[in-house]
Amino acid sequence: MSYLVNFKIDNFRGFNSLQIDGLSKINLFLGKNNSGKTSLLEALFLLVGMSNPLLPETINRIRGINLSTSKQLKYLFHDLKFTNSPTFYGSFDDTSERWLSLVPKYQKRINQDASTNIESTDEQSLISATTQTPDINGLDLNYSFKRRHEQKKTFVSSLILNLPEIGSRIDKEYVESLHGIFLHANTKDINTLARYSQIVKNKQGDLILNTIQSFDKRIESIQPLPDGIFFGIKGIDELVPSNIIGDGMRKFLNIVTAIAEAKNSVILIDEIENGLHYSAHKLLWESIITMTETFNTQLFITTHNLETLACLKQALEENKYKKMQDFVKIFTLSETLKSGFKAYKYSFDAFKNAIDRETELRS
Repeated sequence: MSYLVNFKIDNFRGFNSLQIDGLSKINLFLGKNNSGKTSLLEALFLLVGMSNPLLPETINRIRGINLSTSKQLKYLFHDLKFTNSPTFYGSFDDTSERWLSLVPKYQKRINQDASTNIESTDEQSLISATTQTPDINGLDLNYSFKRRHEQKKTFVSSLILNLPEIGSRIDKEYVESLHGIFLHANTKDINTLARYSQIVKNKQGDLILNTIQSFDKRIESIQPLPDGIFFGIKGIDELVPSNIIGDGMRKFLNIVTAIAEAKNSVILIDEIENGLHYSAHKLLWESIITMTETFNTQLFITTHNLETLACLKQALEENKYKKMQDFVKIFTLSETLKSGFKAYKYSFDAFKNAIDRETELRS
């Protein structure tokens, strides 16, 4: 699997522009509330799945923005202006590159001047040809891919809105080579059962069980059943459903199954500390570090919790994890008065010193 090393966003949500260089296997993004951490993960998710025209609607829906009107697509656009088309660019360690832009599709009006190009996606030209602002009836996802020593190839997929129905058109000439999973902070994951069932089919269930047992030694077994995941617990005669075990265990299981099932993939985890007691943070980091190596995944994680940062430092200081210090990168997101949003990267030593001295991780 190739790893994303450089990433650039323009005109997406609150970002007018943001560039992040020097990404690694495990990337941790810090910042205050409303600093754009979730939007950054969403942007990465869109680039990873750039051929999937349903993703823009999906990330809005996860935030609770259900498409009752096509104008709600504007929440993807900087300053809520459809003229600010979001664009994304990424370069990888194998020198491959990918590009994505979201372009609104405008619906022709009956009183539109016949001389106007119907296929035009330029909002200003369409407004000048009608007495009303043109309706949006979808998005075109224009995306490109380039491998080393090959020509850049461009494709188009479309999100098509005929509300309340949502449709799509996928460019069948493109075959996606990346796979991503987004674990959002505000959603209860419903895919853990399917992921764990696939892990068991791949004969890797023992790895998950061993990891879970380090979290709770009472657990003797994990069973994927049609109506959910159940745990065998010492001293209890029948299996216990995961929703009875507690939010911490469900969060833990959600993360480790995502990493294990999505081998050679990108995992995005928003607010990793949510639902976990402080005592479990270090164990979670140890599990993530180990499983990232085992399953060859690239992780992008957000947090604003100082306790979980201290636990990450403690884990990386242990002898068996020290070799991963260079593969864990820490970035802080900050909006500056003169230059807009910036991402500041910390070496492990700088990160360690900031935690030890209880100083703020900023530029």
